Amino acid sequence: MESDLKTIDNAFIAHYRKLIDIQKDVFNECKEYNFNLNSIEITQAVHDRMSAFWDFHGGNAKQILDRKINTGGSDFFKETCLLFLKAYFEQKYDVIVTSEKSILKKGNSLRPDISIWTKDYEEVLAVIELKINNGWKGKNIMTHLQEREENIKHYYPNSYFGVIAFWNFFEINSDWKNKYVGLYKYDRHGRHEKTNGYVEDIMKNIELTIQQHFIQK
Repeated sequence: MESDLKTIDNAFIAHYRKLIDIQKDVFNECKEYNFNLNSIEITQAVHDRMSAFWDFHGGNAKQILDRKINTGGSDFFKETCLLFLKAYFEQKYDVIVTSEKSILKKGNSLRPDISIWTKDYEEVLAVIELKINNGWKGKNIMTHLQEREENIKHYYPNSYFGVIAFWNFFEINSDWKNKYVGLYKYDRHGRHEKTNGYVEDIMKNIELTIQQHFIQK
């Protein structure tokens, strides 16, 4: 019997609709999970999610649709990191972890990828910017990030500022692991080596800032 288009496409649609329930279950379990920042399990989870994302979108674009440009992963990377940071810090501390909320009382500028606030949204404790790579800014990316930090510190001088990149473009210096972390070295042939920087390194620095804030209060 010949199927109509709705029947043909239903398997994909049904699977896609189930993802929200899966995500809710994962997030609820993560909120109760005993994370260990001395391991690299969060970094590995971020890697596995990104790998799954690219497996689908890369395969869909190149193998099925003959699309010449892959679907960008920046938003998915942001959501992936947000999920684990939100689950960890909101479980342990009286804070709010959110994304793309303006840090200014008036106006809509300065919307960090991830920001961590006191419970009343009165003070920003930490800002984390997320990059897949250095993007169109290329060699000017560090100047951009430094200016971004200066703008944020103008309003919240005691806040922590850090950046997580999937493909590393940072130099190994005193800011490595303390402020900047790139997870993998990009290789055009697919042999992507791990760096010695992890999401957990940034999270440890955030945690020190949060703890210091509550000690002072």
